[in-house]
Amino acid sequence: MRTMLAHLDLSRYAGQFVWLEMNFDKPQNQDFFSRFEASATPTFYVIGADGNVLADQPGAMSEPELRAFLDRGMSLAQNRQSPADAALVHADALLSTKSPQAAAAYEEVLRQAPPDWPRRELAQYSLVTALQLNEQHQQCAETAAREAAVMKHDNTFASTVASGMWCLVQSDTTAAWRPAAADKLVPLANSALASPETVRDERNELYRTLMYLDISRNDTTHAASLEDKWLAELDQVKPADDEERSAVDIARVEAISIYGDPERVLPALRISEQAMPHNYNASLRVAQMEKAEKHYDAAIAACERGLARDPGALGRSWLLQTKADALKQQGKSAEARQALQQALAAAQEIPMRQSRENNLKKIKQALGGE
Repeated sequence: MRTMLAHLDLSRYAGQFVWLEMNFDKPQNQDFFSRFEASATPTFYVIGADGNVLADQPGAMSEPELRAFLDRGMSLAQNRQSPADAALVHADALLSTKSPQAAAAYEEVLRQAPPDWPRRELAQYSLVTALQLNEQHQQCAETAAREAAVMKHDNTFASTVASGMWCLVQSDTTAAWRPAAADKLVPLANSALASPETVRDERNELYRTLMYLDISRNDTTHAASLEDKWLAELDQVKPADDEERSAVDIARVEAISIYGDPERVLPALRISEQAMPHNYNASLRVAQMEKAEKHYDAAIAACERGLARDPGALGRSWLLQTKADALKQQGKSAEARQALQQALAAAQEIPMRQSRENNLKKIKQALGGE
């Protein structure tokens, strides 16, 4: 998204917005994220002069989606809204705080909206997102299949299917409803991958969920086939900048973490670490794959390089946890515990509440298991 934004002509919106980019890793942004807790990276908000959310859209957007989002924000700020628009503002405000009432609010939006309402597909996607956030897995997956089946095959369609696929793969594998939902969602996921309008972030999510579904079915042959296709796509990307290079490398690690040989992506990750000398995430990705390949000394060295690259609290926590696990695999329990204690101190400074709590829980479990 940053690459697209850097090259996109948004001059028509000059003077209409005050642009603000917030970094999860910086402590000074904690107050913002305690109020507007993003459900995905990236998440976009239009916030009115009164500090309330006028529009909220999680996930990567295509260029037409971004322009539509900004146009919607301008209309809402100028109070040019229909009853359905007003209902959508209310639902978005609930979603921005992860309220359990958000799904019902989006259902009400769709009840009020006329058939030709231009924001119908956005409301359909947001409904699925709200169900996903509240872990209503069956309703989420079935709603995604139902709503996506009548959507045009643009990036909003892909986002809707990806959210439904996540609900599918995160559900109980023995659930009676799961096979029927998969039979509907998998063809839609393949259609989204075939669409030229599906942006890279959503393609990654679709490949991930399809592979996870295969693994849950013990179909490693098809999972390997998907991995081949995914990595081949990633290898074709010529990164325009460090942001795009990082995004491609993250996807490489995700693919191998689901199924595959870490050695397959390590050469590309090592090149990226050298190409981005100030990026701790590049070192973290090398460390993760070196550890997965049982190259523990190399993993620890990569963690040390990452820690020297001035990461924020979240980055320090991840690097130290990875280092601790590599040390533990080497039988160095005392050093592993020391690294975990350092990770615990770093995690306590993470601005995002959910990320902070997740990291603290994981580290405390690891310390308890020493």
